[in-house]
Amino acid sequence: MSNSPNLSPSSHTLMNGLQRDLLKRRNQEDLRRSEVSSYDAFDVAGSAAHPPPSPRCPASLRSPPPLRLHCARLAHTVPRLYSKSKLFGMPTEEARLSRWLEFISGNTDKKVPKNVFVCERHFTEDSFENYGHFKAGLTTKQKLRLNKDAVPTIPASRDGDPTPGTSQEAVIQESAPSQPPSTEYTSRSVATRTVSTQLSAGTLKSHTVRSKGVQTKITTKDSCTETDPSWLGLSSTPVKETPGISYRPRKRQRIEMEEIGQPAGPNYEGKKYIVFESRLKELFQTCPVCNCNSNVKKRESGTFVAFTQSCPHCLYHREWESQPVVGSTPVGNLQLSAAVYFSGGSFIKMEKICKAMSLQIHQYSTFRRHSRSFLEPAIYHKWKKDQGLIFEELKGKGKLALGGDMRADSPGHSAKYGSYTLMELQSERILDIQLVQSNEVGGSYHMEKEGLRRCLDLVQASSLEVDYLVTDRHTQVKAYLRERKITQYYDVWHLEKGLSKKLEKLSKVKECELIKKWLPAIKNHIYWVACSSTSGQEKTAKWKSLINHIQNVHTHPDPEFPRCAHPDRVSRDPSKWFQPGTVALYKVEKLLVNKRVLGDVEKLSSDYQTSSLEAFHSVVIRFAPKSVVYPFVGMLCRLYLAGMHFNENAKREQATSRGQPSFKISYPKYRKGKASAKTVKSKPTFGYVSELMHLVFTEVFPDPGRFFDQLNAVPVPEDLSAQFEKAPKEEVIAAHMSRFSRPAGGPGRDGGSPHTAREGLDAPSVSGVQQAQE
Repeated sequence: MSNSPNLSPSSHTLMNGLQRDLLKRRNQEDLRRSEVSSYDAFDVAGSAAHPPPSPRCPASLRSPPPLRLHCARLAHTVPRLYSKSKLFGMPTEEARLSRWLEFISGNTDKKVPKNVFVCERHFTEDSFENYGHFKAGLTTKQKLRLNKDAVPTIPASRDGDPTPGTSQEAVIQESAPSQPPSTEYTSRSVATRTVSTQLSAGTLKSHTVRSKGVQTKITTKDSCTETDPSWLGLSSTPVKETPGISYRPRKRQRIEMEEIGQPAGPNYEGKKYIVFESRLKELFQTCPVCNCNSNVKKRESGTFVAFTQSCPHCLYHREWESQPVVGSTPVGNLQLSAAVYFSGGSFIKMEKICKAMSLQIHQYSTFRRHSRSFLEPAIYHKWKKDQGLIFEELKGKGKLALGGDMRADSPGHSAKYGSYTLMELQSERILDIQLVQSNEVGGSYHMEKEGLRRCLDLVQASSLEVDYLVTDRHTQVKAYLRERKITQYYDVWHLEKGLSKKLEKLSKVKECELIKKWLPAIKNHIYWVACSSTSGQEKTAKWKSLINHIQNVHTHPDPEFPRCAHPDRVSRDPSKWFQPGTVALYKVEKLLVNKRVLGDVEKLSSDYQTSSLEAFHSVVIRFAPKSVVYPFVGMLCRLYLAGMHFNENAKREQATSRGQPSFKISYPKYRKGKASAKTVKSKPTFGYVSELMHLVFTEVFPDPGRFFDQLNAVPVPEDLSAQFEKAPKEEVIAAHMSRFSRPAGGPGRDGGSPHTAREGLDAPSVSGVQQAQE
């Protein structure tokens, strides 16, 4: 600076600082060149202007043409490159890692950056698991996958492209947190102008996870947010174009990067979290390479959201998806539909919950499509498979004691569906469920017999022998079992319930008030007769002894039961006994010992009851509420889900608290305010849900054809309204009129009431409600 005597001391200081900065940059540049050459981070293709170097030429002296790369093995100085070639990350095993390092740099002791990748060109054909399928074009949606012991052995060719793959262009940018990349390039500095970024290793590592582009179109909503760079127009350095350098277009091909050991299929079992959209956008607003504002585009479909981030400055590009996409189906959408269906929930209620908290969810039509295509075929397949295993287990147990009962989907005699359930009473497992629609049998009254017939046909076709069947007192079932020569017993609770209702009604008569005091004892007597008798005649004799017992007479003429079993007692209150010749005794005797009741008492079951079937019907309500209308297949699958849940939790043990059995006190309606103790069972399990999830995502979803054909073989009856002729929609709308609408002329034509002013009214019906002709 001595040649500039006119400069001020401050100018001298400024010039000295600039010289030091320039010298420092040159030293850093030389250091970076040596780092790149030692790792041979990329192989450069030859051209006419740059002939291929000699094989003996050191890697640090090679002079490739700028921006033409064959391999995308990332060194610590290159954050990310884009190529159609498959990139493979460094292995974690020490033995393989040493062999990979020896291939890359020739030195196994050198510390390797975390973001180093090797492309598919450096591996032999036998290094890939699916090379044959890939070459044949059978893996259009998946790239090559390395074997567990694969090691790169093929060096890149300098004369042309090695197999497999083609050369791609990549841009190596100098990145800084707040300044634009330098625009002054020279022919020598292009190949080595890879400046270390100021990002942390963790930041770069988060960008090396699997980022897979969607290969098929899905219906999404797009929204784009563009942010202008803060430094555009503020740089004082003009952009200079260097001859021989072609700039990369901003639209770039997406790559696939796969970490070693990452599963190929969707990880549906992983944890999920609720993430706010504002928090997600924060991750993509800033470019991780140059720290400048990026352009962000959003796509969404139900629970699925994807962000496309592109930097207009360094051309960084990234696509991020919130969940895997298989074909055109986001896995999260399908799993949510499966979780709602398999747990017996309502998608309509789930949709309301999500909308209340602005949580994105797919539409009901998507849920129905998932149900028909994947979920219902999986439920039907698993039920038939579990049913076959139960049948095989029961074949070696001899004759079976079965219980059967029907559940209607609505109370009364206007039910649409009737589901008949057959249970093996010893193990309390559901053997079969048959769904019958009322128009199949000519009315809801005949559904129970048809359901029983189908169940017994299946049991006998499976080579199972029936010892006896415990049912209710349905007359058609009684006649049908007599035709098939199957022994039938009645459930005690059904008989006790029927008699108790009639006795309660009778006790409200003034002359029969004494019946109310004897009602609990009569109920207990029914159960005692069933459990203490060994034959039908003994049951009948004990039951008929009740008429003598309520008159304080404890000896009986029937030899099967000549005397009461209780000890003799002297009663000092004659008012509590029925007196002979009274109206109360006559009506009680007529009700309890008539011919039908005696026949039913003779067939009471002494061993097993259908209380477990009633408990199963309570479970069905959770999966198929009576207030909701389901299609035939939907109703059948929900019944099968209830059967799976019941079979898995039928034999739960009683829960304990501090080593003592647990009980809960309840006040049921039928006990009229009296307390009742019930055992507390251990918590139920839901293993069938996990099995169904696994079946859907591993077998049904990849290949739903055979599962759908299996479900499609189920005969589905036509809808109830199919037998009626449908009127045109326009006519129905035109004839629509509210029962409380007023005519245009006022309350009445002649000052009468609105009812007399309406035309087309019939006379009041039986219920007293006027009917309007519509």
